[in-house]
Amino acid sequence: MSTEALAFETVRTVDGFRALQPEWDDLWRRAKGEYFQSFAFCNSALETDDIVARRKLHCVTGRRDGRLVAIWPLVTFRNVCWKYATPLGPENRAPSDILAAPDDDRDELVRATWRAALKSTGADVFQLWRIRSTSLLHRYATRENIARRLQEEPTPYAMLRKEQDWEAFCRSRPGRSRTRPLYLKKRLASHGAISVEMVEANDKRLQPLIDWFVLHKREWACHNGLNSQWVFSESSRAFWNALLSQGSPDAAEFRLFVLTLDGEPCAINIIAVNAACAYLLANTYDRGNARLSPGTVLIDDCVKWAYDHGLDFDFGPGDQSYKFSWTGGLSYTTASFLVLPTLWGRSGHAAKQGVNRLRGIAGRVAGKRSLEIREDAPEN
Repeated sequence: MSTEALAFETVRTVDGFRALQPEWDDLWRRAKGEYFQSFAFCNSALETDDIVARRKLHCVTGRRDGRLVAIWPLVTFRNVCWKYATPLGPENRAPSDILAAPDDDRDELVRATWRAALKSTGADVFQLWRIRSTSLLHRYATRENIARRLQEEPTPYAMLRKEQDWEAFCRSRPGRSRTRPLYLKKRLASHGAISVEMVEANDKRLQPLIDWFVLHKREWACHNGLNSQWVFSESSRAFWNALLSQGSPDAAEFRLFVLTLDGEPCAINIIAVNAACAYLLANTYDRGNARLSPGTVLIDDCVKWAYDHGLDFDFGPGDQSYKFSWTGGLSYTTASFLVLPTLWGRSGHAAKQGVNRLRGIAGRVAGKRSLEIREDAPEN
């Protein structure tokens, strides 16, 4: 197949975006896409984004003989004098990648889609979050000398599908000789009746549980000094509600798992599922019961659920001890970076870096002078 037969179009309206769902779902299944490439995930972000006033939809689609073979939903916006483009998603730096058909020329298909996005957006700056370092998008976006690396981070990943014996696997986990899953669950059960449920979209408890999740996530953020605009925004509540309220679509699934103690919520996990993997998207717990490790108990149960359903488990970024224990240190790397395709974008980035360096120098000089003044001050 030749990429010369490709025809790229840009979808800019919400109605046009949603009309893509049947083809999008079909492509997602054929390509064995990840949760963040699904229509359900991107549409939930679209529902909670201020598309009209602040950001403009820019969904790049590629077709071959009329059939959808590539899609990459983006949004564009202005920041001072520069035009930015970034993947459509919730504003919590969710991962992204181009969804491309598993054809023989997939490499060229991704490259052509990336080029089409550069050309059609006319962006001075591309902000890309958590792109897998092994992905084709990462390869093409960083190939030229226009990328500025911001951050690389590991994502712990448990390969459960190759395990044959659950009990033996649990016993082999490093760092949990005193906190085995069964021990933690029994300890929690000694304080009341516990239950773990997967709450369906049509369950009347779903909305109150989402509210509980948002409230306790904010309490956890305050306790840990995490100043996240996303966590404290109403957009986060709206996004989780949109994502979890859509029932069981033909493509990706999103589920809320709740652990209750004497009928009251004690911990909640939000999980995404595709054909091969379960992903821990978000989790929180009641800090009043922190000493009983309810969050760990629920995560242990979700890992067991994934194992029973023949799925691997992606824990998301972070270095929490439970992640290391379940994965044994296995992880993959993602990169968040800027791509500066225009001279105007590169000049702006260089100027900003220069200002930041000057501020750093000024801060150090001011600190040094303050210290000298204190040292020279007469003693009382």
